[in-house]
Amino acid sequence: MNSDLLHQITKIISITGKEIEVLKSKFKKKTLKISEVLHSKGTVCNFEAYVQKGMLRSYYTVENGTERIIQFFEEGQWVGDFDSFLSSSPSKFTIQALENCELIIFSKETINSLSNQISNWSILREFFYKKIFIQKDKHTESLLTSTPEQWYTNLLKNRPQLLNRVPQYFIAQYIGIQPESLSRIRKRIAKNDFS
Repeated sequence: MNSDLLHQITKIISITGKEIEVLKSKFKKKTLKISEVLHSKGTVCNFEAYVQKGMLRSYYTVENGTERIIQFFEEGQWVGDFDSFLSSSPSKFTIQALENCELIIFSKETINSLSNQISNWSILREFFYKKIFIQKDKHTESLLTSTPEQWYTNLLKNRPQLLNRVPQYFIAQYIGIQPESLSRIRKRIAKNDFS
């Protein structure tokens, strides 16, 4: 089992050696190539995945065909459409690999069976869902209250590695602006940094 994933789990719950073996026996590895789709809009998401290596994006496609990126997922993060997963309703967005990826996939059936086999599994699930929904609320708040320049500055401060791994047109989609506008923001910030 991935030691980073195990470390994440053991920081939140205590788990016995036997439970670790059960967990190891349940996970499935999946690899994706660049641009390969992990999950498609309109289908029910019946998994949660842990990103061991690589980066993915989740995005909406609006009526005119324009894409709007919701989130980037990188190593050590969980990816899936958690609303679809929990409600068994069709997903409203697509999840796609931006790099070659290695994932650990947990199906809904596996997650449910682990609830009966690992004593603190429900505590772990509750912790992760709370974390995901808090992040989602912060993201929504930022969408409503931040300017594109504030978004970009926030990325520079909090996720600078993302800016080196993701093409600028995807960063522009994430912020909700045209690539040309992002170029102007970057120039303005660079000019202010050298002033």
